[in-house]
Amino acid sequence: MFNNLAIDVALGLIFIYLLYSLLASILQELLARIFNTRARLLTKGLRRMLEDDDHSTELGVFGRFTFFNWIYELGWSVVYFFSPFYRSPFLKKFYAAPAITFLGENSARARPAYLSPKTFSQTIVHLLRSSNNDTYDTDSAALKAALLHNQLLLPPATRAHMEQLFEDAGQDVKQFRILLEDWFNETMTRTSGWYRKQTQTWLLVIGLGIAGSFNVDSIAIARILMKDKTVREQMVQLAASRNPGYTPITDTLIRKNMLHRDSAYYRQDTAIRIFVTDTTLIGVYAQLRNDAGEARNVLGISRQCVQDTSSGRLIIRCGYTHPYQQNGWLILAGWFITALAISLGAPFWFDLLGRVVKFRTTVPPNSTTTNNGQPQQLV
Repeated sequence: MFNNLAIDVALGLIFIYLLYSLLASILQELLARIFNTRARLLTKGLRRMLEDDDHSTELGVFGRFTFFNWIYELGWSVVYFFSPFYRSPFLKKFYAAPAITFLGENSARARPAYLSPKTFSQTIVHLLRSSNNDTYDTDSAALKAALLHNQLLLPPATRAHMEQLFEDAGQDVKQFRILLEDWFNETMTRTSGWYRKQTQTWLLVIGLGIAGSFNVDSIAIARILMKDKTVREQMVQLAASRNPGYTPITDTLIRKNMLHRDSAYYRQDTAIRIFVTDTTLIGVYAQLRNDAGEARNVLGISRQCVQDTSSGRLIIRCGYTHPYQQNGWLILAGWFITALAISLGAPFWFDLLGRVVKFRTTVPPNSTTTNNGQPQQLV
């Protein structure tokens, strides 16, 4: 069995990062549900497809610079947050279609967070076919006339692309739907990437908040684990006792629900996917907070407020009690390191913790095992 200082310090730090990464993931998921971010990003992806959503031309020469584009797009994100269909008439018609409207959970969450390629292509075909007042012998003729006369007021680039897809399909409606679904899948792949980037940004911001509020100073924690054998052993025991309980949280709650690469938009097993209630999330959050408090007690890192009356007035001063937390800049650096670690996500630290635990419990090559199962060094 490998059991040395470096491994135990690494094990303690990895457990701390896993614990607070899980806490941050739960908070991020609760915020995602409150602000309905999955549905908003799905709308953003559809807007990119159906509304020629490119504002860079409005910036003129400044549109060549990434920084100005980022600021400008951030402003438009605020506009779309409050008015998702602003300057998007066709997108509004798309969401008003019965096949899309009835997918919403309720009036507060009228827009769906998940959409299948089949529903997308079917809705587009229905909108094109119903836009004609005239009667046509075939659906192909109706779609061709709809694209030609553009009674739906499709944006120029979107209309041109649909016309090309219709011609590529040989003006066959079934093949046209297949090409629409391929287009949708390709766009949703990009949108899933946007969601992962947004999730990592949220985890970084939440991680900074957690590090500051819980005083998770990576530098101080590493120094404590290296210097104090008792704390190190207690932390290893805490990690060993809590790790099995974190398996269902990481695997079921986070991997299969929150952070699945396509979970924000579409999965083939949507009908049987596991839906986690808000009550469950709050219960898991309470459990993780208790574990965080226990870990903080083991490490002995805390804030303390004292009353100062030396000046004749009652002044309450709050500070850090641990001797390893006397330098404010080092504390900030420790918090920032913690936030960066949290932004990597709980699955990363869960897998790494499993590898370290397995390595730590491995019998070294130069040892054998006694009858009671304890490793015995070979002479």
